[in-house]
Parts: sequence; structure tokens; C-alpha cells
Amino acid sequence: MSHTRTSAWSRGRQHAALAWVLFVSGCASAGLAQAQGAQPVATRPDAAAQARQIALGQRLYREGIGVSGQALQAQGAAQAVLSGNAVACAACHRRSGYGSSEGALNIRPVTAVALFEEASEGVRSPRIKAQLGTRLRPPYTPALLARAIRNGVDAGGAPLDPVMPRYALSDEDLAAVVAYLGTLSARPSPGVDDEEIHFATVIQPGVPELQRKAMLEVMAAFFKDKSAGAGRNLEDRRDAGTMRMYRSYRKWVLHVWALTGPRETWRAQLDAFYLQQPVFALVGGLGVSSWQPIHTFCEEKEIPSVFAQVNLPVVTGSNHYNFYFSRGLTLEAEVLVKFLRDSGVGGPLVQVYRRDEAGLASAQAMRDALPKGAELEDVVLDGAGDEGFWRKLAARRAGSVVLWLNQEDLARVVLPGEGFAVPVYLSFDHLNGKPPPNPGALGSQARMIYPTDLPPRHAARLLRTTIWLHNKGIPVVDEAVQIGTQFALTVLSDAVGHVMDSFSRDLVAERIEHVVATTSIPSLYPNVSLAPGQRFAAKGAAIVELVPGEKPQMKALSGWIVP
Repeated sequence: MSHTRTSAWSRGRQHAALAWVLFVSGCASAGLAQAQGAQPVATRPDAAAQARQIALGQRLYREGIGVSGQALQAQGAAQAVLSGNAVACAACHRRSGYGSSEGALNIRPVTAVALFEEASEGVRSPRIKAQLGTRLRPPYTPALLARAIRNGVDAGGAPLDPVMPRYALSDEDLAAVVAYLGTLSARPSPGVDDEEIHFATVIQPGVPELQRKAMLEVMAAFFKDKSAGAGRNLEDRRDAGTMRMYRSYRKWVLHVWALTGPRETWRAQLDAFYLQQPVFALVGGLGVSSWQPIHTFCEEKEIPSVFAQVNLPVVTGSNHYNFYFSRGLTLEAEVLVKFLRDSGVGGPLVQVYRRDEAGLASAQAMRDALPKGAELEDVVLDGAGDEGFWRKLAARRAGSVVLWLNQEDLARVVLPGEGFAVPVYLSFDHLNGKPPPNPGALGSQARMIYPTDLPPRHAARLLRTTIWLHNKGIPVVDEAVQIGTQFALTVLSDAVGHVMDSFSRDLVAERIEHVVATTSIPSLYPNVSLAPGQRFAAKGAAIVELVPGEKPQMKALSGWIVP
């Protein structure tokens, strides 16, 4: 943990939280026993036993698994019997413990401060004191929390909403979850101190220098603006505004984690970067190969990663902290298969790819997306792809051809006559978002899987971003990278602003889910949203036709396709 400078306010909260953890760990069982009529026996477990108990409580809270390793049982509304993940505390109260709301339903916070804090903050101004509110109930003790969890009665003796399940927990389960709740969002996450909040962006080896420069220029301008805002007279703000706003101001600091060498060494590099300076979140980032090592690092360290621009995100397995624009090449394959199926296109499908990571991933995604029994032929491009290769490809019996190839490969297409006689589909991601230099060489039916909107609507929707770039003196050199970077930064800024001074990574992740669809800056994708637990913001694409000409045009062949 890295908190080099800590205010008296923060130290007080942290000391109170630590005292509560020690109290709970040493006395939870005694408190529960006393609530049942037995004599309390005060104990103080060693640090290892305390850590084990908190870890068991965390598993119970997040997964609904009790100390015994069995799924929890609880009685929900209308006497329904629930178990396991359905009654995990995090299902309603979220990982952060700050709760949630939907319509008239309001799930209360269960953080350490919300449950156990005894006094409100001291403030100077009566106006601010009125804004902070007053306590509505006494603080919980272990025995009162046991009563709430088992019987549905809060610390003040009022019944809890029937939506709160009643749990048949053992004393061991209760002691574990009470110990964990004593730590839940009790102190700021690493990467935050009284003056600064640290972020990092990760760049994989092999990223073109133009893309790297495009991303970092946008980040530098954005962080300069954020730091200028944090440097205003905070003492005046404290007297004029709310106390929580005063406490929330931090200077934004960016760290560039540029990875080098083979993939097997990346995790050690990430650990070394983090050891040198913990960060609150990762933002943006660029990669030309699988994001798996960075994804795993963020999951294990519980660090939000906000919209890295990669074609190969992690689309399976656990994901609580990694937010992606889309499922990349996997989404492209699924969109194309749905378009072909809905259009009634028949005949064999031929897909062409290289034996690199992106090509193999695209080919496999196509195989996985096609229905059982569909005719699919794989053609691997090795070498430069001469005229003989393209002639043989065009002569194959096919209903459609898919080229999972990049700009360099398609610039070498040499075909006699009018090119392919069947539709040819191209990948937006493989081509870095740009049409090929000579779509006419492919024939009259060249098409692209297209995840954004067409001109002039595209330019009109992104006008605010292009004006911002112009005002900052940043030329548009890679539209997709620059727009994606500003969107990621704006979403992160909105989410951090919403949590005020509650610097919890889990809470920021939960706020990102809410702000993605409403942030003022548009993304490259016209339709983005996240429901609780979702981590891919753009869920569809369209198919467009590339109309040959001196300046190739695009014409929509489909509406928005969500597979």
C-alpha cells in the first residue's frame, strides 16, 4: 500500500477501521455468544488468523460460499429459498459495499464507515453541516449485525426491507463476514494520497510509433487540464463549497508503462512498475497482441483498466476490472456470420488469414460463430502473396470470401478483369479502421465489417472531440486512437468525480457502468452502454459496401447487427 501523505481526517478513518477490525476479529465470536446468552471470552487472534478470517469473509461476501466451503442458504422475499451466488452480499451491495439502486429500490451501503462509524465529521460551516446530514440509526456492533443478517432487524430496531434475505449463518460464517465488513472500503485504494491520484497507461511492444504518439498527446493534454483544476485554491473551496468536494480534489499523475521483450516477461515488468508506484487505475493503452497478461494483472491486483484499445481483449473467464470497447475480432466474426445467415447467403465460405496471433484468432472466432455443418474453407497466406496466390483464391468455389488481412497485404492484391466474382468481406480491426487503398482490385462487391457510423453522421457526432483536439493543437493523425483515448479519459474522470472522496477502485468500476452511456464525449462506436457486470461497451457493428472510385465511398448494406 502506498499512502505517503495522509490527512488527519483520513488517518482518523483508517485508525478507526483498523481498531474495528481488531475488535471484530478478537471479539466477534464472543459478541455472538453473548447475544445468545453465553459468557463472552475476549481473544485477540494473531495476524495470520485475522487475515484468514477476513479472506473467508470476503469469499462469503463476494461468492456466497460459507466458511465450510458450502454455498450459503437464505430465505428471500415470498419465502423463496436462495443459495450460492444468488445470495452473495455483492450481488446487491456490489463489491464496493456502497450499494445500488433501481427504481424505488435502494440497497443500503455496507462499507465499514457506513456500518460502524460512530460520529459525523466536524465541519466549520452550519450550511455544510446541514448538507452532510445527521445519523439515522446507531452504529452496528457484531451482535446487532448478526441480528440484522439473521432476522432482518437493523441497528435501531426497525425491520429491514423484505428484499434483504434472511441468512441461516453459523457463528463462524458471521464472524468471518463481520470481520471482512470491517475492512470493506475502509480506506482509499492504493495510488491515492492527500494530493495526488496516480494512473498508468500500458503500451505493448510492436505498437506503431504514430499510434503511441497519438494516444500520449491526448493524455498529456487531458492530464494537464485535470491537474490545473486540482491546483485551485482549495481552502477557499472548502469554505465556499461542500466538505466532500474539498476532500476529493487530487492532482492527476500519469505513468506510462511501456512493456518490452517477450510476453513471458510482461507480468514481471508490470509488477515492477506497480511496486515503484502503485496506481489507482489503468486508462487507455495500446496493444497489437492478446491483452491477457495485462488483464490478469488487473484482475489479481483489483485495478480497473478503462478501455484499452486492443483487437484481442480477453473474452472468456473472470472479468471484474477490465473494461473494453468491444470483443474485437470475435465480435467481427459473429456480426458477419449473423449478416450472412439473415441475408440467406449460401455456398461455401472461404476465409484467408496469416498464422499470426490476430489472424489465428479471427479464423477461430469464425469457426466458433458458424452453425454446425456450415461449409468453411481455410486458406493461409504465407509470404508476400503474389499474383498466383490471388488468382488461385479467386478461382475457388465460394459463396463469399473473408480476408482477415491488413493494409499491407491488401495493397498487393493483383487480379485480372473485375476481381472476385463473389462478395469479399474485410475486417475493420485488421485494417486499423481504414478502407484498403484499392478496394476496386477486389471486385465490385468489396465489403467491410464496420463498427461506427457513416459520413456525414460520423463527422457530426464526433465534432466535439475534433474541436477539442484542434483547440489543444493536436492534429488528427489516427482518429480511432485519439477518439478512443479521449473517451476513456472522460469516462474515468466522470466516474472518479461521482465517487467524490470515496477512493475505492470497486466503486469507480461500478460508476463506470453508469456513466459510459451518458458521458459528454462520444466514442468511435455510436452505441455504447454497460449493465451491471458487463465489460464490453459496444456490442454490434454494420456491414458496408466499399464503392470503388478515385475516393472510395461507403454505402450501408445492413442496419446495426448485434449477434
